[in-house]
Amino acid sequence: MKNIFSLIAAAAVAAALACPGGAKAAQEGSAPGAGQLENLNLSDTGTLAPPPPAPAAVGGSADSDAGLVHGFTPRQDKLMSAHNATLQKAFLKSGNKLAPALYRPYADYEAPGYLIMSSEFNFDSRQAKLEMASRLPADALLVIFASNPTETAKAAILADYASVVPAARIKVISLPSARQGFWARDGIPVPVVGPDNRLTVVDAVYGHGFEPDAEISRLFKTGIERHGYYYEGGNFQANSAGDCMMVNHGRHVDIPDDVFSGMYGCKKLIRLPFIDGIGHVDERARFITEKVIVTDTPAYKDILQAKGFTVHLLPRPARYYETYVNSLIMNDRVIVPVFGEATDAQALAIYERLGLKASGANSVSLSNSGQGSVHCITMTYPKVPLAELTKALGAREF
Repeated sequence: MKNIFSLIAAAAVAAALACPGGAKAAQEGSAPGAGQLENLNLSDTGTLAPPPPAPAAVGGSADSDAGLVHGFTPRQDKLMSAHNATLQKAFLKSGNKLAPALYRPYADYEAPGYLIMSSEFNFDSRQAKLEMASRLPADALLVIFASNPTETAKAAILADYASVVPAARIKVISLPSARQGFWARDGIPVPVVGPDNRLTVVDAVYGHGFEPDAEISRLFKTGIERHGYYYEGGNFQANSAGDCMMVNHGRHVDIPDDVFSGMYGCKKLIRLPFIDGIGHVDERARFITEKVIVTDTPAYKDILQAKGFTVHLLPRPARYYETYVNSLIMNDRVIVPVFGEATDAQALAIYERLGLKASGANSVSLSNSGQGSVHCITMTYPKVPLAELTKALGAREF
């Protein structure tokens, strides 16, 4: 499997990315071809080829949102789309297909062993993060990552979260370029589960340069699968039976289905058409159980019901990027983005009717400035033995 991707990566054209900027990912114009990529001026961008080297840590205050964005500039979008299209052509030309992997997706409604988040409280996310941490199941750990935190910073992190979680259940780890990993769902590798219940993580390429995949694999003592496509984990939703869904949009269009079946454990991949928003499925549709889905998009409800799912329609808040779908489920609890609007109570009530204890997380600034929400800034992993985790963390744990 990996030999195929080594050949593909060697044939791929390197994609150049400017520093993150621009709040809305524009989707206009056609992607540049290989010749255009070769002629780009890369003097101020650096060049990323999959799998990229770990970038230098990004500076800046934890209290500042400057330069920290969820989306990409039009130029970045075009470069990533062109890169993925080039990989796809090489993949198809090779005539090789990935054999079905012995994995199944870890569905993020399943019992979590770990809740993983960045240490920063950008976009007024403090209340939301503390609310999520306070709902952590009693047998789960909170993992907070930062980039080489000082002793003072580590103490501050522990003080922040110890108000809602016992200190013994908080792990602080160091990941390079952690500030660019604020949207943990996009940059932290996606977990999948093998037949022996062993955790494996899938390494994609993240356009903002946060590449903790190898380090996460080491920390959690997991296997790792790699592919060279630009992809964000926020555009992946799956149930435990291997039904997966994504929004077929932008650079994600050119990732072959075989990658999802061979690495992500998808027995069926539903490519939903792009309608609005940032183009990630977790803002528009999510699994509640194996057969139950919530969405705020009527067209998606029709598509998913036709495929045999029970689909409940959530209300839409007032502003464009706001969504109640982008929620975090941990056992019987759900933390739902709220916006101080009349529809908040209605959304919470729908989750309650689906058997979940619902609480609200303020997402006004996060959604409208950062173009993300509660689910975007978290990652959940299934349980692995604590002894293995502690041993793997080693000196990296503070």
